[in-house]
Amino acid sequence: MKIIRLSTFLDFGGVETRLANISHVQDENEWVFVCLNRTGKAAETINRNQKKLINLNVPPSIYSLKTFYTVYQTLKKEKPDVIHTSGAEANFHGILAAKLAGIPKIIGEEIGTPNHSKKAQFIFSIIYRFADFVIGNSQAVLDAVQKLDKVPKRKLKKIDNPIIFKDLRGYLRKELSNEFRMIMISRLEPVKNIEGVINVLGRIKNTTDFKVKLIIAGSGQSASFFKQKVKDLGLEKEVEFLGFIDDPYPHLLNSDLYILNSFSEGFSNSLVEAMYSKTPSLSTAVGAAPEIIEEGINGFLTPPDDEDALLEKLKMIMGLSKNELKKIGFAGHEKIVKEFSLENHVCELMKIYKR
Repeated sequence: MKIIRLSTFLDFGGVETRLANISHVQDENEWVFVCLNRTGKAAETINRNQKKLINLNVPPSIYSLKTFYTVYQTLKKEKPDVIHTSGAEANFHGILAAKLAGIPKIIGEEIGTPNHSKKAQFIFSIIYRFADFVIGNSQAVLDAVQKLDKVPKRKLKKIDNPIIFKDLRGYLRKELSNEFRMIMISRLEPVKNIEGVINVLGRIKNTTDFKVKLIIAGSGQSASFFKQKVKDLGLEKEVEFLGFIDDPYPHLLNSDLYILNSFSEGFSNSLVEAMYSKTPSLSTAVGAAPEIIEEGINGFLTPPDDEDALLEKLKMIMGLSKNELKKIGFAGHEKIVKEFSLENHVCELMKIYKR
């Protein structure tokens, strides 16, 4: 079976990381990875895994005839049995072009909780009529697709994101200092609400005796804003910016807590990686997080956009003993190993591809 995975980009980010992970699969199928524009880290992994990769180098815009025609021509040339598109632009062009090209199986995928305008809702309610299935990586995503884009429930399928279970035995876990070390790993964008964590860190410093350190890893359009916020609050000693990192595990293994404070989220790969590393993890109750985390058992949840609640939750977590935190981190690791393997992910995909 020939499978085309079409995405908007293949550089870095959640869906790009997932596609790079899938490229590790060694089976009887022919996997072809196609992007509309822009390659990077994910494409490098796909190439290393000796999978075919095509960068169409077309405008990553929904309203582009050039993009639509190029996708259509590519599908006619490659003649896949299945096309699986991921992301708004890829869904728009890929699903329509696949229908016109006569591709036997068409799968669309929402990569996060959609926030479609009325116009977009109308457009995608039509687009998804031509898809055999629409995949989401959390029930929250599927519920939004059903409500906003009027996709029938029978077409909706939940498939958890996979991660590659890296052997962590070669990593050194340092003895943590008296500082409580927290880490955030994400794009530095407003939706991640890193600003809220910085604000709460300032309150912890000024109103408690806890000694804290916040590590922020990632790059993005809001980097300068966050750095200025840290300076304005006098937190230069408490906050360290790492920039983009290739490997999160050395930093996760030497942290007391991972934090995901997003306003909205589909499925966070970095949350799953943090839990896999046995790092106790705190997330806002958005997207897939409430489906993964059982409060106080294998992680922690807090409401989105609520700095008071975040402050109280962090004070509670920092008050736990190291043994209690270690137990929660281990429970998180067990959850991820049991449910989020690459093998499970591909098995669920094949059930849909072959129907």
